[in-house]
Amino acid sequence: MNNKVYKSISEVSNILKINKHVIRYWDSKFEGISTRLSNKKRRFFSKENIERLQKLKNVLYQNGKHNYSLDLANKIVTKRTNQKIYNKENPDNNNLKINKLREISSNLKKLLKS
Repeated sequence: MNNKVYKSISEVSNILKINKHVIRYWDSKFEGISTRLSNKKRRFFSKENIERLQKLKNVLYQNGKHNYSLDLANKIVTKRTNQKIYNKENPDNNNLKINKLREISSNLKKLLKS
């Protein structure tokens, strides 16, 4: 990709090898696919938008087959993105959260026994 911050739908179509009408449809179905910068309602795409489209395309067309519905593919992409964000946090912080949850679980079990 070149250094432009935002790309047009034609540029994204060429980069990802997806028809423009498909990109427009996906954009109409889900938030966060494009960024609108003008009053003319033209679609522009940031690097993050393009990465999300690429992930959606990859999930939808794994091994050259259409494996999932669009809604399910979007949920998979969102879940994977959220998981990556969670894993990027401080691992020690994650362990603290896990230990705290275990402690709460243990306390709840004790309360149920009494």
